Amino acid sequence: MSHARAIKAPDRPLTPLRVFLIVTALMSAYALSFVDRQILALLIEPMQQSLDISDTGFGLIQGLAFAVFYFSFGIPLGRMADRGNRRNLIAAGILMWSFMTMMCGTAHSFLALFAWRAGVGIGEAALSPAAYSMIADLVPKHRLSFALALYSMGVHIGAGMALLVGGFLLDWIKDSGAAEWIAAGTEPWRLVFFLVGAPGIAMATLMMLLPEPARRQFGEAVLEEAPSIRETIALVVQEHRLFCGLIFGFAFHNGVFFALLSWTPTFIERVYGQSPGEFGSYLGLATTIGGVLGLLAGGLISDRLISSGRHDTPIVMGLAAMAGMLLCSLVVVYGGSIGRTISFFGGAMFFQAIPIGTIAAALQFVVPNRYRAQISALYLISISIAGMTLGPALPPMISDGLFRNPARIGDALAVTIALMIVAGTACLVMGRPAYARRYRSIHEFSTERESI
Repeated sequence: MSHARAIKAPDRPLTPLRVFLIVTALMSAYALSFVDRQILALLIEPMQQSLDISDTGFGLIQGLAFAVFYFSFGIPLGRMADRGNRRNLIAAGILMWSFMTMMCGTAHSFLALFAWRAGVGIGEAALSPAAYSMIADLVPKHRLSFALALYSMGVHIGAGMALLVGGFLLDWIKDSGAAEWIAAGTEPWRLVFFLVGAPGIAMATLMMLLPEPARRQFGEAVLEEAPSIRETIALVVQEHRLFCGLIFGFAFHNGVFFALLSWTPTFIERVYGQSPGEFGSYLGLATTIGGVLGLLAGGLISDRLISSGRHDTPIVMGLAAMAGMLLCSLVVVYGGSIGRTISFFGGAMFFQAIPIGTIAAALQFVVPNRYRAQISALYLISISIAGMTLGPALPPMISDGLFRNPARIGDALAVTIALMIVAGTACLVMGRPAYARRYRSIHEFSTERESI
């Protein structure tokens, strides 16, 4: 084995303003990825009329097509991020997913749409492992939860923008006749895919303007040589209670999020008879406002708890989020009015967002620098399996297979969410002691006093 070389932190660290701008730029890329990822949920009804794909088929396209390839490429791309230029990798990923999103507008069959969605998953697999690693090298430990919460705002801003912009574009294309003068005879939903995918070219260019930060451990030098996949697996096996508790607990947490995002629009259309143009803006605002407030509140509370010596902060925040999501989700389905559905959807987004920053930071706190991107990739692909397969796929499977009534998609959504929250809570409780023990063993004698 070759000798690893140490990389020292730069003599002139970036200013707080530049760090903030870098994190904001990465968050903007994350938001764009979620626009491209979630736009499909708003287009299910018009696409079904055109492509004759069932609810279950769309559940697989929204989830399985994306997640399998996100999973398959996550670890190799995470390893590339641990060894190479993370900024360039992110830019390439943005170009990939943006092109594949536009190609979804050309699909004329289930298989074609499945293939293009798979390509979106491959491109997006490059972003977050590299971004997590970059942010952890830019931000000191006592600010990391908040910084990663800021980055994670991209989830709710992007999902909200998909609903806001998607509904607006769909209605604008229909009302203005844009489909005729842009491309005669083109169905409006196809143009929506092209319009939301195109901004990725500008975003990839913006990424190339960012600096590539020096790699560091918290206040220390870090080895340049990345660990092998076998070494990474060995670390996970050694600390299996910790990683199983965190990863599977938050995988089910993520499943609730994607179940709500994927099927609440269809639930509103079928139960309340409104079109995406009528409710999309309100649901989009609820997603964005609820999620951003939850991320800010969760990041601030988490950093304060960690500073006060609470070693199991990510678990505590996760358990609180599970309880809040369950209560709000039941009102979303059984509230009896579209106003309550949208309001409590925003509440569910708030509670779902609360632990996101702290769980992202938690992995950085208990994993050596040279493992960070690969472990982050493992976390992201694991939550993707539950979040982007079970979350979108279970409600239509239950409504089509058990209830045999597409109109009962709301009941199926409630059953899915209840099962996932019970499973996620059990996993978090199991992993709580192991996380607190490893955190103490690493940070009990830390003397870092950096600030940004």
